[in-house]
Amino acid sequence: MTPIATPTQERRSIELPSEAERIRPDGHCPLPPKWVILGINNVCNLHCRMCDVGLGERATVFWANLVGDHPQNMPLDLLQQIVQQATAFDPLPKVGMAFTEPLIHPRVVEFSREIVAQGLYCAITSNGTTLERLAEPLVEAGVQQLNLSIDGPEAVHNRIRGGKATFQKLYRGVEALNAAKRRRNVGFPKLTLSFTITDQNQDQILAFLQATAPLQPDFIVISQLNFITEAMAQVHNARYSGELAVVRSNLGEMEPETFDTAALACELERVYAYLATLPADGPKVTLVPDFRTPDRLAEYYQDPLVFVGGRQCMDPWKMLMVRTDGSVIPAHGRCYNVPVGNVREEPLTEIWNSPRFRAFRRTLQQAGGTLPACARCCGIIGKPKEA
Repeated sequence: MTPIATPTQERRSIELPSEAERIRPDGHCPLPPKWVILGINNVCNLHCRMCDVGLGERATVFWANLVGDHPQNMPLDLLQQIVQQATAFDPLPKVGMAFTEPLIHPRVVEFSREIVAQGLYCAITSNGTTLERLAEPLVEAGVQQLNLSIDGPEAVHNRIRGGKATFQKLYRGVEALNAAKRRRNVGFPKLTLSFTITDQNQDQILAFLQATAPLQPDFIVISQLNFITEAMAQVHNARYSGELAVVRSNLGEMEPETFDTAALACELERVYAYLATLPADGPKVTLVPDFRTPDRLAEYYQDPLVFVGGRQCMDPWKMLMVRTDGSVIPAHGRCYNVPVGNVREEPLTEIWNSPRFRAFRRTLQQAGGTLPACARCCGIIGKPKEA
């Protein structure tokens, strides 16, 4: 039987430059990535109403990064090549399997074992619909972190996700996961529930917390919607074209300016009153960005060209993403479709500071740390605003 990984499989500790020294004018990053994100497949089994993949929005960068022209499953030999290359970094990066729906990859358990066997931290982001049959082998494989997306109580989640009984399947999957952890007397994988606010669930956040409380998650992240509006795209494309161009994204039929921000503020007030009644050892709940007043929420949804947090995105200095064909893009699926190398042609240690990657970082720095289309991206919205 494969031994279960423990949290001691963490990053090696060596003398490193300070975090501030990541950012250099020449685009070179002296520190290794904290995360290597793997897009292990290009398909999803749901049709979420705020996701370009689920909506079939083929013109978006999100679609290009996650699906592309040739949908496929990442083969095992490529995964092994990536993992082996990742172990050359010091300290070791963490490895996250995400995009598009990793738990429907036929070899996801084998992938997990391979990552853990190399001493790497393994995290998976999923919609949870197939978790029930995979819970026991994922615990056995030693996965350390599981992030599940959920959009409300049963009826709301099912409507947003566009799949019958998706809430029930996720719920049973987490119950199976918790049972497997109890049987083995282990605390991993740690469970995070991620809730994205939309116009369909902005009054259902408290109901979501109450409905999922029996699942005993370790962490809950409530995120304001990430998106690019037509106005954002126009301003951005007036300055940046080619592979940096964008279109309206991750909105479907939603219009952010129509969100009832006053009602959302009231809902968040109820949420935090409820959280105050919970025991101290309950899940850690984070709101990103932590806006709770009507004014701040209105600014977020009705004036999306205004940066609400710091302008310096750190993601291209902290992570990279490898797609199913081995090509590498900066940061993750929401970033720009700018291939910076391919692991089948050169190792990750060289790609990390390749000419293309350094040029992309320099472009961000010359623009002040971000580009106009970045204003409502997960890589920036939670950053503290500079004084």
